[in-house]
Amino acid sequence: MPSATLKHINPQEFLADYWQQKPLLVRESFSSEELISQEELMALACEPEAESRLISNSADQPNDWQVQHGPFTEKDYQSLPDSHWTLLVQAVDHWIEAVNDSFSAFQFLPRWRMDDMMISFAVEGGGVGPHYDQYDVFLIQLSGKRHWKVGQHCNENSELLEDLPVKVLQEFEQQESWITEPGDLLYIPPGVAHWSESIGDSLTLSVGFRAPSDSEFITEFGYFLSDQLSEFQRYQDPKLSQRNAHPHALLSEDIQRLKAIIERNSSDEQLAQWLGQYMTQPKYNEAEPFDDLDFESFMAQWHQQPLYKNPTSRFAYYGSALFADGHRFDSQLEAQDLEVICSTAVFESDNRSPFDQIESHTLLFQLFIYGVLFFDQD
Repeated sequence: MPSATLKHINPQEFLADYWQQKPLLVRESFSSEELISQEELMALACEPEAESRLISNSADQPNDWQVQHGPFTEKDYQSLPDSHWTLLVQAVDHWIEAVNDSFSAFQFLPRWRMDDMMISFAVEGGGVGPHYDQYDVFLIQLSGKRHWKVGQHCNENSELLEDLPVKVLQEFEQQESWITEPGDLLYIPPGVAHWSESIGDSLTLSVGFRAPSDSEFITEFGYFLSDQLSEFQRYQDPKLSQRNAHPHALLSEDIQRLKAIIERNSSDEQLAQWLGQYMTQPKYNEAEPFDDLDFESFMAQWHQQPLYKNPTSRFAYYGSALFADGHRFDSQLEAQDLEVICSTAVFESDNRSPFDQIESHTLLFQLFIYGVLFFDQD
């Protein structure tokens, strides 16, 4: 099984000097066996469940962008021109075990922040135009070469070309330029404009990290609280000051009462419970619950065959609470035990030693019921 590593990069220095601050190119950084071939990626894009796109333009009309959405067929591929197109497949880590395993190279970052691992195949001149993203992204050259340009910092006032199916900046102010080769890693912080074109055929891995907006956080946390609070928990103002002279005024004491309501309902425990559930929600459809086995039958089957982790599942933990696929699972386990559960892909019969306590068995059974873990039916 491929084991991916990053070379020539110091995590502590990277987080202090580059993360969410400025781009960084590291030559020959990413080391792994072949994750996926061009043929395998194109075949994956033919699957109905895979999210894929073909983005193209032309040398004569660089702003005439076209987008097609998969699934694709062999006939679609045969009709493509010789240059200026890119095939992008989202969440390849959900499909290819080697790609999923390659996240081990980024263990110094929160796994629950990762969005997905996209892989693109491009021919000569293929790209998606000058643009910026709202999230951190690592761009890793798997094969071939690309010409990368990095530009200005963008914001909500950065204008895009109108009436296009892709978001392309009207202006691009180039600041740096590189040719990337296999193993090279380029980090782009949120809001930094970037633009690349393939030099011949190339494969590029994009590792993106989720960055919900403040508005999204506040809105979703509000929905979470609304489900937790009772109708009997209401605004109260005992010892109210008289308002004879200014009955329409909002006084400081009124604002302080409102702040007290917000603070009372945003404890660390409440925030952690919401964040754990929210950030582990599945990107795609949630697995179907499985309740055909009781606990004893589950344990008997586990002694006969290994348990597998659903590759689409997301995990986090806070204290002794484990979060998976938007659900909270309370336990009495230590942090190191929960970390093992989060990072283990296959629970073999001969590696049960970290899970010999009944609390672990109960938690694994709950994860099985929710489709987070499963037995291979083949």
